[in-house]
Amino acid sequence: MKIVPVHGHAALHVVDESLLVLSDLHYGVEAEMLRGGVWVPNRSTSRTERVLQLLKETKAKRLLLLGDVKHQVPHNSQQQKRDLDQFFMAVMRIAEVEIVPGNHDGGLDKIAPSDVIYHDSSGCTVGEVGFAHGHAWPSQDVMNSKLLVVGHEHPAFSFRDRVDKLHSESCWLRAPMLDHERYEKVPERLIVMPAFGELAGRTMNRVPLKGLGPILRNGLADLAKARVETLEGLDFGELGNLTDLRL
Repeated sequence: MKIVPVHGHAALHVVDESLLVLSDLHYGVEAEMLRGGVWVPNRSTSRTERVLQLLKETKAKRLLLLGDVKHQVPHNSQQQKRDLDQFFMAVMRIAEVEIVPGNHDGGLDKIAPSDVIYHDSSGCTVGEVGFAHGHAWPSQDVMNSKLLVVGHEHPAFSFRDRVDKLHSESCWLRAPMLDHERYEKVPERLIVMPAFGELAGRTMNRVPLKGLGPILRNGLADLAKARVETLEGLDFGELGNLTDLRL
């Protein structure tokens, strides 16, 4: 099965399945920031336009969202509801939408149209690939896959230039997986997707190397050997060789 990253975007294209995969859109994050006293322009319209453009470019007929479609929990602001209504109305005209719920998606089923397909929070499989958000343990069926794809971590690679200015870039992580007593079998490799939402990002190349979800937190993937790749396809090498104490 051919699964490829979409150049320049936090998106995967499962070509044989006509499937576009995104994670961590975080609609409503701007309203949540405003509640905390920080104003940023609402990017929901441009975010939705990017999704539509990717669906058209890839000609994908299915859209799989790996959790944290919404941001605000437990409440839902009017902005979040309005932005999600517009998102679903636009994308469901051209694609079937499936969701693996994430830790921010409580109450999403009350906002989303009834014909959205929901998978269990423990993940789902498409052919030989397992998909999960990453905040909860995947099921054994998902872990029986050859490849596991998760979100949740919002991976970013940070570095300082020659004048000591800090830069941060969203990145893909591709790590070998390790056996664990919880599972009879685990996938050969793990892909951690960068967040599709523009305001989400978490520096991964600082010590100690660790993750937020149970897969990375409990050592089921060798983070030190994870390959770090930018959205444009630039391979920076293994994460263990990129830790920067100045971060």
